[in-house]
Amino acid sequence: MPLLILALILYSSVAQANVRFPHQTPPVTGPSKASPSECPPPLSVTIFLRKQICVHICFAEKLAVANKLLEQQGLADASTLGVQRLTGFRYGQTSLHGHGMAIDIDAATNPYLIHEGNETRLDEELAVVYERIAQFLLGRPSVVPHLGAERHIKETHRASAARLYDVLAQESVAMQHYFVLMKEGPQLWEYVHTPLGSHRVRLPSTFLSLLSKEEENPSQERKAAATSISNLTIDQIRLRMMSDWVTLTGQEGPSILALPRANAGLTGENVYLYYPQVAPPASDNPAKGEADRPFDSKGKAYPGRSPLNGFLTLRKELVLALIDSGLRWGALDLGHTSGDLMHFDSRDATCGRISTWKPFDYVPFS
Repeated sequence: MPLLILALILYSSVAQANVRFPHQTPPVTGPSKASPSECPPPLSVTIFLRKQICVHICFAEKLAVANKLLEQQGLADASTLGVQRLTGFRYGQTSLHGHGMAIDIDAATNPYLIHEGNETRLDEELAVVYERIAQFLLGRPSVVPHLGAERHIKETHRASAARLYDVLAQESVAMQHYFVLMKEGPQLWEYVHTPLGSHRVRLPSTFLSLLSKEEENPSQERKAAATSISNLTIDQIRLRMMSDWVTLTGQEGPSILALPRANAGLTGENVYLYYPQVAPPASDNPAKGEADRPFDSKGKAYPGRSPLNGFLTLRKELVLALIDSGLRWGALDLGHTSGDLMHFDSRDATCGRISTWKPFDYVPFS
C-alpha cells in the first residue's frame, strides 16, 4: 500500500508539471492570437490573412470580403503582405476596438501621425516637421497636416484613398531619406551643393532663409555661393533636423558626428552635435491624458517605430481591399481626427449588408 500511494504522488507531480495554467502562460512576443475564452459573443475568432483575430461577427463578414479580394491577387497570407501583427477586440475599451468593430495592423510601423484626440498643440509642431520634410526632399507641401479633408469633387472614395496612399508612401520614403541625411553629414553636404535642375529640389524658405537667399542670386553668383556654404551651416541644418527628430519621438536619436570646421573637407575630429531638450507636449486637457508623440516607441512596446523607417508599411493592395470591403481607413475617414494609418473600422453592426458582393465585381487597382 505505501508503494501504491508513493506511485500516485509521483504521477500527480509529473502530471501537474506538464499542465500550463492560465496564469503561468509566458508573455506573447510574436503576433497575437485570440482564443474563444477571450472573445465573448457577439464577437468571434475569425481568420484574416491566415491569422486569428477576435472581432464582431459583422466585422468578420467584411474581413472575409477583404480576404477574398486579396486571394484574387495571390495576397491572402500575412507574410506575403509583410504584415506582422493584427489587433482587434480590446477588453474594457469604449472605443470601436472595445466592440470588436476595429482592427489595427502593424501599429509599430504605421503610427497615428497627427490629429489624435486632445493634441492640437502638438499637432502644430508636427505639421511644421512634416511640411519641412516634404518641401526639402519633394519640393511640395505635405498632405499629412490635411488628412481628413474633403476629397476632390467627383472623386470616388476608392480613388481618393488610392491617390492619398501614393502621396503618403512618397512622404514616408522622404522621411527616411531626411533623417539619413541628418545622420550622414557628407551626404547632406553633397545634397545641398547639388545644382538646381539636377536631382535636388529647391531648398525652401521654410528650412533656412540663408540658403534660400543664396538660390535667389543670379546664376553665376549662385554657383560661387554654392561652393561657400560652410560645414557650420550644414551642421545648422542638421541641428534643425535633430530638433525635428525630438518633436516626432520625444527622445534623442542616433549620434550625430559634426562636420569639421576647418576648410571645406569632410573629415576631421570626432565632435558630436547635441540634441535639443524639449518639454513634454502639452495636451488640450491634461485630465483626459497626456499628448502622445507619433514616433514614441514606448520602450520596447513598438519595435521598429522610428523616423528612419518612415511611417507606412501597409501594402496598397491591403488598404484598398479593406476599403472595398466597406471599412473606414483611419488615415482619411475619421474627419478631423484622421491620421491613424494602422486603423480600420466599421460602425455597421447589422451584418449582411455586403451579401450582394460577387468576386467578379472587383477590379484591382492598376
